[in-house]
Amino acid sequence: LADPERFAVLAREALADIKEDITADILRETGSADTLDYSMMLGDAPAGYFNQGSFEGGRKLSGSVMAETILSGPFACYGCPIACKRRVTVDKYGLNKTKGPEYETVCALGTMLLIDDLPAVTYLGHLCDDYGMDTISAGSTIAFAYHLFEQGVIGTQETGGIELRSGDPDLAIQLIEMIAQRQGFGNVLAEGSRLAGRKYGCEDQAVQVKGMEVAMHDPRAMSSMALVYATSPIGGSHNQSDMYVVELGRSLAELGIVSEDRFAEEGKARMVARHQDFRSFCNALIICYFANPQAQTMVDLLSSATGREISIDDAMAAGERIWNLKRALNIRLGQTRKDDRLPKPLLVPLKEGGTEGHVPNLDAMLAEYYQARGWDPKTGKPKKEKMLALGLGDII
Repeated sequence: LADPERFAVLAREALADIKEDITADILRETGSADTLDYSMMLGDAPAGYFNQGSFEGGRKLSGSVMAETILSGPFACYGCPIACKRRVTVDKYGLNKTKGPEYETVCALGTMLLIDDLPAVTYLGHLCDDYGMDTISAGSTIAFAYHLFEQGVIGTQETGGIELRSGDPDLAIQLIEMIAQRQGFGNVLAEGSRLAGRKYGCEDQAVQVKGMEVAMHDPRAMSSMALVYATSPIGGSHNQSDMYVVELGRSLAELGIVSEDRFAEEGKARMVARHQDFRSFCNALIICYFANPQAQTMVDLLSSATGREISIDDAMAAGERIWNLKRALNIRLGQTRKDDRLPKPLLVPLKEGGTEGHVPNLDAMLAEYYQARGWDPKTGKPKKEKMLALGLGDII
């Protein structure tokens, strides 16, 4: 550290911020799965294959239910004051103090598959961890297969005689095993939902962006997430920008990132772009999104660590450079304006639940986004003057 004494003072300030943060409090007490009840009320937590406005059984999967039933205790990443992780004991599956499922997992392997059995969802998540499989992509791809089977697009001839049906934990366990070992129909699902959809002539029905299955925050419930998914450099990820947290009420006023209406569209693009820049800066520092000290404290910590004084504006400029560099790399690799999109199922309004029939107007939001970014609205490429302003002239 360039200035260890200053760093120590700032670190204490950051810890104080975190300990006073209500979001951190909730995560500490009941883990990320505690947000499930509220997310379901808003229509944010997907059910079925993004085609149900609600799933009553989801109430059996929340962090509070976990705390009352299978919880052994919390645990933390090294040195973290939040300790959002859960250790659970699931005797039915012979799991002694295994990892409890996070919010994304209880949705992807629970509400998406219409499974309301928390021990079973825990075991499904445990299997994915053991096999090194992402729970979001695994659950979403299995749910897609169920959807195709229910719609008659595929049948037992394609699945090797397996009747696909939602709500059956044993079937989900079987399919995860088959995916991991590339056995039979599992070999198709192992490629993910985009290629599975392409194989059966219905790629447009796969809920993915740029090949990545969309995370468990429905953009119909929060319009900003439509832009987050459509413009993410890696596809349908919530880890390039967690704007859904802002939409839930956690504004970042010091950065000019606020939201008063989760369905509003006008003006959201500028805030999404700024939030993406900020999170690009956070990702470069390798900072967890759950720990949110003041932005000024964060940049002061970096200054004291490196000996190079930076401001919030410097940090945001660094994030913007990172975002534009990733955009340039993707364009070089063949990505085009047409890839900034949402899949068709997310553009269909739901008749029930917390989204109130809302579908974000992505085209209008994208036009505003390209303008805010300084990108060509026809090609989606960063303009020459933008790249020069960011010091990326050698990339043009």
